[in-house]
Amino acid sequence: MPMRAVDATCEVCSMTKNEVLSFVQSVKPHEFEQAVMLRWLEELEKKIEFEIHERFARGGGFQCAAADKLSVPPPYDKVYWTYLVSMIELVQGTPQTYEFANGVFKEAYGEYARYVQRRAGLGKRRALR
Repeated sequence: MPMRAVDATCEVCSMTKNEVLSFVQSVKPHEFEQAVMLRWLEELEKKIEFEIHERFARGGGFQCAAADKLSVPPPYDKVYWTYLVSMIELVQGTPQTYEFANGVFKEAYGEYARYVQRRAGLGKRRALR
């Protein structure tokens, strides 16, 4: 089944960048400037586009028309806040807290990659490693 573009008014659109930043601040208070957090989100969006959408999604991945919307739909959009928590731990935490947070992010990222792979009808032939 080919991927479809998602309209910004569609119920399955992901969180906005500001919603992610607000959520992260509430679960993992930090002193980082918003510009730093947005930079990390943009890096993750590019990674998702290159490693998942271009690899598995024939005809494009999930895209929302609103500039502030992120591309990963719920319930897989946890990939965003888990990534930011992981990055906060990388800079401010201990090796153990970073390792744990990064493991949680990698699991969320892998879940989304497998979801996109299934939606593209690829089964296990081109599994993300």
